[in-house]
Amino acid sequence: MMLQTGELLQGRYQLQECLAQNAGRQTWIAVDESVSPEEKVIVKFLAFSPEMQWEDFKLFEREAQVLKNLSHPRIPKYRDYFSLDKQAGSGLYWFALVQDYIPGKSLQNLLDSGRHFTEKEVRSLAVQLLRILCYLHEFSPPVLHRDIKPSNLILGDDRKVYLVDFGAVQEQGAIEGVTFTVVGTAGYAPLEQFWGRAVPASDLYSLGATLIHILTGVTPADLPQKNLKIQFRDRISINPNFVYWIEALTAPDLSQRYPTAQAALNDLKAERYLNAPLQKISLFPDSEVQLWQSPTQLKVEIQGRGILIFFDAIVLFLKLGLAGSSFLSLFAVFLLLGSSLAVILSAIFVNFLNFSLAFVLVIMLVFTFMVMEKFSSALSKELFKLLTHFHFRKVRVADYCISGDRKNFVLEQKLWGWTYWRHHLGTNQIKQFKLIKYQEIILETDFLKYCFGQDLNEPERQWLSQQMQDWIEQI
Repeated sequence: MMLQTGELLQGRYQLQECLAQNAGRQTWIAVDESVSPEEKVIVKFLAFSPEMQWEDFKLFEREAQVLKNLSHPRIPKYRDYFSLDKQAGSGLYWFALVQDYIPGKSLQNLLDSGRHFTEKEVRSLAVQLLRILCYLHEFSPPVLHRDIKPSNLILGDDRKVYLVDFGAVQEQGAIEGVTFTVVGTAGYAPLEQFWGRAVPASDLYSLGATLIHILTGVTPADLPQKNLKIQFRDRISINPNFVYWIEALTAPDLSQRYPTAQAALNDLKAERYLNAPLQKISLFPDSEVQLWQSPTQLKVEIQGRGILIFFDAIVLFLKLGLAGSSFLSLFAVFLLLGSSLAVILSAIFVNFLNFSLAFVLVIMLVFTFMVMEKFSSALSKELFKLLTHFHFRKVRVADYCISGDRKNFVLEQKLWGWTYWRHHLGTNQIKQFKLIKYQEIILETDFLKYCFGQDLNEPERQWLSQQMQDWIEQI
């Protein structure tokens, strides 16, 4: 036998209407007569029977314990938890959980009745639900709902959305060696949840799948997939940034999904989205400073401007070698090559040593030329031609590369594509990008400073420092 309409439980809860029943579970609207004949509540029942799985009881008891510790205006308030003996429960032992009643309709009922939601309404629902998730996930350990879907979202008569049915709730993360009950609804739950490894981002996936259902009117399980990604773009016509944002919620790969509800909420409000394609920005077409950025990523390349006479020196060496000059001439050539190499090396490290060292080495090179002039007139003529006609050639060496996202920043220096220096730091460690006029740009943290841009001109430094500062302030 089942519970009956009109039954009075615990001397206060009178059953009025059965909302749902299946396999030992029932959900009723009741009146809490201890408060008022008009005070409606929701009573959820679980029958203790031979068919009941022990995990079902554990989840039911956990729901009661978690709700007891929650206090949020958009989550039905816990009222009571009790059990009924066989006589009171019509031949079965029953466990009962009592919560506040939320007048309204579930989003599933509204969708089934043909209700269409505008983009503005869906955005509003997303913001409200993210605020609820921010509250739940800020617990230590986080409280995970694990079953967000339209049927568990009530659009109240006050036009606000409520998150209900915490029957799949989990209040601790996956722990090695612990057996987990597989919960969730196909189409709305991510893969890691079915593996028993739900995390806060798992609730975000369910939220994203729910928004897709609301926008398209089709359950996610009935939509096509490509590489495990739900394909829904061709069924809606909304702001592309909002589409990208939802795709970032429902990314199958956790590393490509929003990690926290707060991060997702911040981006939704700012019209940004995770994994946005990088856009190239330039100060002027022939600038050797290249910058790419998106709301969540930054990439900078400063191409080195080392002064080179390496190729001219080779030509000079060949000329003198073929002429079979004296030992002094060959010695002079070696001095020339050594000095040239010194200038090249100074260019490589110019980001650290500025142009001052390079200038000193060039002066030394000129002095070497003057000394060699005493020993070889042929050499002096070549040197004079080299210096007076300024046949120096430039090669891009010692490139400075910066890449960053919300979590990490990587600073690199490269020589012809080979990285010879790299440093990692957390994005949250960066205090500011500070411009030292006529000198350099400083990336400043609480403990260290990183200098770069010494070989840029002043307009380039000003532009780059401002671009990077604006980006870091938006993260």
